[in-house]
Amino acid sequence: MSGGEARLSTEEYAGLVARVRATVAAAVPPGSSVLVISRGDADLLALPGLDAAHFPQDEAGEYVGHHPRDSSAAIAALEELRRRGTEYLVIPATARWWLDYYAEFATHLATHGEVVADEAESCLVYGLGTFERAGRARDVSCTSAEQMRDYLENLLSADAGLAVLDEEGGALADGLAPLRAVGVPTADPSAGAGSVLAELERLAERGVEYLVVPRQADEWFDRGSEIGAEIEAACRKVADQGHLCRVFELSGMRGLRR
Repeated sequence: MSGGEARLSTEEYAGLVARVRATVAAAVPPGSSVLVISRGDADLLALPGLDAAHFPQDEAGEYVGHHPRDSSAAIAALEELRRRGTEYLVIPATARWWLDYYAEFATHLATHGEVVADEAESCLVYGLGTFERAGRARDVSCTSAEQMRDYLENLLSADAGLAVLDEEGGALADGLAPLRAVGVPTADPSAGAGSVLAELERLAERGVEYLVVPRQADEWFDRGSEIGAEIEAACRKVADQGHLCRVFELSGMRGLRR
């Protein structure tokens, strides 16, 4: 049954794990409950900001030790966990054979789930529905620093300088360490567009290369002030990822307001 699984070297597998983390971080809101077809590998559950667990699993939540006997068993196991609050299923590239071997399971996912990410060299992510664990509140608008760091580490060079629009007084930028990030405060409504744009221009002149706009800063960024419009016009957008952030090249701000 496991004959369809790709055999990777240690280095190749580490690269796959990093890609899975980046894909999941970009596609899944912080605080979500996630299942991973993991073959018991804890590295695949190291998804910062998420409640991640093995699939299939035993009553204690540990890897059950074997693949399901057939599609009916796989569907039953998934539906039980979905009723208990699981919201997403992650299928790493090395486990895509499941969709061929367990054909009825694949049909069940296609019928009852939603593809939220599909990257051939990384993973396939299905949304299973918006179920909440009892007593667990989740703010999907709050970007996890750990998830954003994983994503940015795979998007940008390790020594890139980042400016982060930060409503948390620098806490979010600090949480991106060891990335070189500096917070640009947005919490003070009296700061005005001019002072924020001047600060971004100053940072660009100092060689800071990218501007990161977390999702929780979207409303501030887009509320109709000249800030968002001017940045959008001057700076090339590098990425716009789901529940995480937008990333711009900051070089367009150099000398802009002289």
